[in-house]
Amino acid sequence: MNHTIGLTAGLGLYALVVLQNAWLCDDAFITYRTADNLINGYGLTWNAGERVQTFTNPLWLFAISAAYALSGEIYYTAIFVGWLASVLAVYLVLSRVAPDGRSALLGGLFFVASKAFIDYSTSGLENPLTHLILALFIWSYLRRPQALLPLALLAGLATFNRMDTLLLYLPALLSVWWSQRSARTLLTLALGFVPFALWECFAIIYYGFPFPNTAYAKLGAGPSSGERILLGIYYALNSLQFDPLTLGTLAASLALVLWKRKVHLLPLALGAMLYILYTVRIGGDFMSGRFFTAPYLVAVALLLHIDLLPRG
Repeated sequence: MNHTIGLTAGLGLYALVVLQNAWLCDDAFITYRTADNLINGYGLTWNAGERVQTFTNPLWLFAISAAYALSGEIYYTAIFVGWLASVLAVYLVLSRVAPDGRSALLGGLFFVASKAFIDYSTSGLENPLTHLILALFIWSYLRRPQALLPLALLAGLATFNRMDTLLLYLPALLSVWWSQRSARTLLTLALGFVPFALWECFAIIYYGFPFPNTAYAKLGAGPSSGERILLGIYYALNSLQFDPLTLGTLAASLALVLWKRKVHLLPLALGAMLYILYTVRIGGDFMSGRFFTAPYLVAVALLLHIDLLPRG
């Protein structure tokens, strides 16, 4: 199958299904209220005059704020920005990672078949921007695996978008740095995280704390460490019950990377697994599948890159 035909079919199907299922969750309006205060001159606040960081996604907040300032409307604006970022992310995977048209079409079907991935391709949360940056990172890693600076910049932007997603990038980023380790490459690695470091300096000065208030509320009180792990296991089991393809594909991708001995792909697979373990460790979330969508994108990219389909 011609690559263009497979890409058009796979991407078109995904874009249509996401649009048909587009929605905004109430949790996203934490970010939108802050965006509204920002563009109306009240600062990065939840309540005007009270400096509390209630959002966990600074880069997404700034992207939404810019779009909201231009449109003057938040509901359809947020849906469109999320849809666009998600379509671009899937386009990168299908056009730059998939080796041919059949694989591109298969990739589109994989993305459509995941309930979690479709649900959080919009939703108003930062997942679409997480997917886009991750797709760019995977493409860059596969295309130029020794190019440390662009990889560090993308990992830094991802961390700026949502801090805990750094775990997805760490194994690949450190493996690239280790292969060329020196004081100079360590500086290159650090340069990629300058935007995030500047944000952290701002957060400490503006809010008085380096982390969002929600992190302290969730991890600093309530269930014990053991209880959180148990809740995280329940979170994974819930996903397996209602959306078995998502975690099943993740497990299959890791098994295939090991079976095929694709050593250069192992850091990407390990990053996905590390993030899943982290999700279980913190007790999961109240939104089913939300934290499995980024690892799922990695898994699909790995399966397509390995090229499972037999040649005719």
